[in-house]
Amino acid sequence: MKHEMSFKPLAHMVDGSLSGLHIHDIAGDLGDGPTLGICGAIHGNEHTGTHTILDFVRALRGTPFRGRLKLLPVANPRGFAANERFTSVDRMNLNRVFPGSRQGTYSEQLAELISKEFIEKVNVLVDLHTGTDRPTVDYSYIFNDEGLSRATGSKLLYRPKPGAAYAGTTATLAIDKKIATTVVELGGGIVDQGPYAARGVAALFNIMRYLKMLNGAPAARANQVILSAIALVRPTQGGFIETAAPALGEKIAGGAVLGKIISPYTFAELETMTNPVKNGVMILSHLSRNFIEAGDYAYMVGDLDTVE
Repeated sequence: MKHEMSFKPLAHMVDGSLSGLHIHDIAGDLGDGPTLGICGAIHGNEHTGTHTILDFVRALRGTPFRGRLKLLPVANPRGFAANERFTSVDRMNLNRVFPGSRQGTYSEQLAELISKEFIEKVNVLVDLHTGTDRPTVDYSYIFNDEGLSRATGSKLLYRPKPGAAYAGTTATLAIDKKIATTVVELGGGIVDQGPYAARGVAALFNIMRYLKMLNGAPAARANQVILSAIALVRPTQGGFIETAAPALGEKIAGGAVLGKIISPYTFAELETMTNPVKNGVMILSHLSRNFIEAGDYAYMVGDLDTVE
């Protein structure tokens, strides 16, 4: 296989640096096939996808395959460097402004570059997300290719109801462009990311088998669950968050305690968060004690009464 890396410049910055994107192009040596695009860190504090892409490239060496890979390991370099969800230049959510605009804000200009130089040049798009550097998450989206989403190996799959998906994302752009796509939400938190990156690598190889880029049939997970509703729980107080919920992928009863907010100053219990879903399954959680601000992501609970 042939591996090339190119830098796509965007803008000269006030500090004298040149912002832009590092894009890897890997051509297989078994002939024609689809072009699979894989990107990570579109939110700057979601690092696990970048770990996954690095490990994937290392594991791929010497493996013959069909088609091409286009890899964007860090889609939001400024946010990544600052370890911030939003683009640090204009404080915008990069994954809400696609397809972007060359005459727009910095984030919109970056989105336009990603659209033109990456998304519009692939047949299949896998966007790797994670639970940031504090919460941990584990599920994948179903959009316009259910088989692609199932090939991720995620136990929990989420098919948004019409109108429920966020606008201005890589996925909505891909759907508009008739590009098969899925979003993998995996890992994050103050825990070792190695096991999550390993699962991500396995998912990418399985996706390549699904796309017939690799020989062999894709592995099929027997116990996958498709949800159409997920409840997001945000605290009204900030402080330490201490989780009482079961592990990710496990069931949780309605009204059960998810976790508590504790003041790191007075040690007082400021808030108890409970499961708002009658019949729930854990999707996002804080696996270790860490801090959280009021209104931030505390927990996500899938509604098992919406299972297809």
